Amino acid sequence: MKNIFFIFLLSFISVTSIAATGEGIGQGYMDEIKVAVEKNGDKIVAIKVIKMDETKRIAQPAIEKLTKDIINSQTVEVDNVAGATFTSLGFKEAVKNALSNAK
Repeated sequence: MKNIFFIFLLSFISVTSIAATGEGIGQGYMDEIKVAVEKNGDKIVAIKVIKMDETKRIAQPAIEKLTKDIINSQTVEVDNVAGATFTSLGFKEAVKNALSNAK
């Protein structure tokens, strides 16, 4: 029984130590976009917008699409969203910076 508990404990510690979160900032159309990116090992698992002052009706759908595309492809090298080019560039810059800051 002790061996099972010890193996479980080691597995839990190794899995939790792999998770990392980083924050990054990128320049959008109107202002800075700030995001937090969560990684598990080398895999991007979540992107959360912390601050964004872009026009919501344009930026919100663009950021949702970019978030999905980045997580699915596991890279920031995804296409910009038409009609929200500067927001797309700023968001991808913020994610890239967050990935390099992930600890």
